[in-house]
Amino acid sequence: MNEHDKLFKEIESVKENAADLIRSVFPKEIINEIDLDSLQLDNNSYTDKQLKDHYIDLVYNCKRKDNRCVTVTLLFEHKSFKPKNEYLQLLRYMTNIWSYQEKNRENLTLIVPIIFYHGKQRWKIVPFKDLFNGCDENWGQFVPDFRYLLTDVARYDDETIKNKLYKREFNRALVLIFKYIGNESLLFEKLYDIMFQLKEYLDNEKDVQLIMSFLTYMMSLTNITAEYLTTITRQISEKGEDIVMSTAMKLREEGKLEGRLEGKLEGKLEGINEGITKGKLETAQKMILKGFSVQEIAEITGISEKEINSLKKMR
Repeated sequence: MNEHDKLFKEIESVKENAADLIRSVFPKEIINEIDLDSLQLDNNSYTDKQLKDHYIDLVYNCKRKDNRCVTVTLLFEHKSFKPKNEYLQLLRYMTNIWSYQEKNRENLTLIVPIIFYHGKQRWKIVPFKDLFNGCDENWGQFVPDFRYLLTDVARYDDETIKNKLYKREFNRALVLIFKYIGNESLLFEKLYDIMFQLKEYLDNEKDVQLIMSFLTYMMSLTNITAEYLTTITRQISEKGEDIVMSTAMKLREEGKLEGRLEGKLEGKLEGINEGITKGKLETAQKMILKGFSVQEIAEITGISEKEINSLKKMR
């Protein structure tokens, strides 16, 4: 399981977060027919060896208002591009669930698949029958007719994510970080806003393990350092610094932080000094705009105070 999968699974394994995610994507006429308070996490995974190349899954069962059971599956697409034919994957996946139910002499349940996608390529939903040549109304009756729901994070602007789509702070932070994880320059720029979503939890030291999961994700996959995260979280909450340093210490004890840094250094030995310098300058410029002191910028970026003062004069 990669770092993207781990973060998604940790956040959405919390029932309240999953309910919020479901509420954001379900059609209103359907959401009014289910009881989200009845959500129960199914500890089974129904992704077989072939499906694991594309998805990790979280499965929730819940009751409709008529007391019948519905299965809601959260499928996290961990590749950065849309699969060629998601319908075949979904059919395989749903058949795995129904086969399990039949084997255990359980009633077959309706399944609502939700795909969560954070790739750069826009995901366009095309009806399954449209993938068949010459499939008119007469022939369409022989094609399985079903829909899936989609959360494509790139489709939404930040204000919609924060103020309309999600009520749960962890979902806002999760979607924002997935939106910008592929663009490190923008991620640096948006980091304060992302961490600000978790201010209440930082202030009250609530759900610290989930906060640490966010920090681990960023320090494991990006050039964002514990020092920079400390500077950002210190502006948001007095208690944020302790959580950042605890996370960094845990990663160092596990050997993950040093190993990641060594690997990056080895991969950058030739021909990229110019790129590193450019990245540091971009970070410094953004920190200047956000009001960081010259000393803080120098400490985090490694750029001399003289160079930083020169950048300030160029603004």
